[in-house]
Amino acid sequence: MVFYERRSILVLFIGLLLCISIWRASQPQLVPTTEFTYRYGLPLQQQHNASATASAATVVEWPLSDRDKLIDLVDFKYVIEQKSCSELRVQPLVLILVHSAPGNQHKRDVIRQTWGREDARARLLFLLGAVSSPALQGDLEQENRQHGDLVQGNFIDAYRNMTYKHVMALKWFTHSCPEAHFLLKTDDDVFVNSPTMFDFMENGVDRRRLVACYEVAGARVKRSYRSKWRVSTKEYREKYYPAYCPGFSIIYSPDAVVLLYGEAQRNPYFWIDDVHVTGTLVQKTNMTITALNTLFLTRKQMNSIVNGRLNATSSLFFFTIPDLKEHEISTLWKIVTSGER
Repeated sequence: MVFYERRSILVLFIGLLLCISIWRASQPQLVPTTEFTYRYGLPLQQQHNASATASAATVVEWPLSDRDKLIDLVDFKYVIEQKSCSELRVQPLVLILVHSAPGNQHKRDVIRQTWGREDARARLLFLLGAVSSPALQGDLEQENRQHGDLVQGNFIDAYRNMTYKHVMALKWFTHSCPEAHFLLKTDDDVFVNSPTMFDFMENGVDRRRLVACYEVAGARVKRSYRSKWRVSTKEYREKYYPAYCPGFSIIYSPDAVVLLYGEAQRNPYFWIDDVHVTGTLVQKTNMTITALNTLFLTRKQMNSIVNGRLNATSSLFFFTIPDLKEHEISTLWKIVTSGER
């Protein structure tokens, strides 16, 4: 009798394991945390002092005229500026610079309340261009008085001026916060899994010549007049772009920032910022992209997490794809910080 009871329990246990295996196989797959380094080749910190190596790479004597120069602008200045990291006596693990449109205060507020909330390991700033409306400028100045996290350049905030904003990010890091161990450049419609990303950054990423992102390779240059992305042969002669990082989430090491910033200041302006900075300029500086493609949640994976079909805490991801709504960012933050799913 005991034998039959034990055999029944064993059969039930095997059946349960089989059901779990079938269920897990049907779920959208993310990358387990323990496999991250081996599968994606993000460089590990070596035994030598990588911090000293990265810091030494950022020591560059810039001419005084560099402060007023932004690519081909010779009268650049900050309309709204923040104190440098040295003035605040902080050395953040990561400086987070978010590209944001001036009218997107609600999106900025959501980030402040979720993945960008105060953390000793990070400093968060939002990058803006100039606006023509005095009323909107007044709103921005009031917002900055309340939060102290806006950096505004004097170029017009427009789609074809995005390269100015991207290089302004490199400029601000180079001149105002070279103490940071990493730069994260991102957009205001992206979710960043900041607790996981910070933990990983603290534990062994080699900070040398790092440009890490969702890599796009083999993209053809758009020539059609119907395309929003149309580029003339005068602007760009080649048929294909080099491999590049879409601008919605890019991790830079300090030495990579300095190299790219210096190269940007010497090269002609090209309006597609991610192609220019992370494609053309990365090539010119003899760097390569570290692809983190499977650390970005697809829309399907994100929906599975939000709907409870995929566990957000058991697997590793750093970012989502862009174009998220504010409520989606808030929901994801609640999930990844609550451990309820």
